[in-house]
Amino acid sequence: MSKARAGASRHDKTVPVPPAPREFQQARSRATYERILAAALELYAEQGFHATQAPDIAKRAGLSVGGFYRYFRDKRQVFLELVHRGLEQNRQEQDRMLTAVETQLAVGEIDLHRAIEGVVDWTWKALHPTPPDLLRTLSAMAYLDPDFAELTDQYDRYERKALSRLLAKLTSRKRVPSPLAAARLVDLIVPNVAIWTALHPDEARGVKEATVEMVYRYLADPPE
Repeated sequence: MSKARAGASRHDKTVPVPPAPREFQQARSRATYERILAAALELYAEQGFHATQAPDIAKRAGLSVGGFYRYFRDKRQVFLELVHRGLEQNRQEQDRMLTAVETQLAVGEIDLHRAIEGVVDWTWKALHPTPPDLLRTLSAMAYLDPDFAELTDQYDRYERKALSRLLAKLTSRKRVPSPLAAARLVDLIVPNVAIWTALHPDEARGVKEATVEMVYRYLADPPE
């Protein structure tokens, strides 16, 4: 087991495997590789996956088409590498966020409502800087590309289990018999609402507050 995988699996042995690092003998080659990724990300955000072709990426990166193919088989490989890198970064950041909430909970510095606010706020901040057209591309590819769907599902499963551990500490079994099922519901609602508000920023604040209250009322014990 790699050090990266071993460290990430402190709580869950099903943690997704991080992207395999590319090995380059020269710094210039690594810089070219990163330039291709950056160019592709810009183009996917501007015009979507299907409208972007390998020559477009090569031109934006300042390369010949042949230069592009020395690093990638096709535009799909570029897309999957970008997504895998982004998912792994998101997983690490989410782990840190949930660990911080668990630490606050252990010393009595946070309750269920504030924990939900923290999770929702973190999700908003993670998704809202993403260009709207890239969000649309990512949403579409989840249905169109099996490899993309499997990759994202691996991370979704891990993140749901991590969230379910927190919910198990924050909720009663009488109210929430299955923290994992509750985590699945929260994971379906919060990111999708965050994506919608990223595409409709004028309504973001009110919808965000409503999302917090809706999730809280679902998870909290009713007042006696």
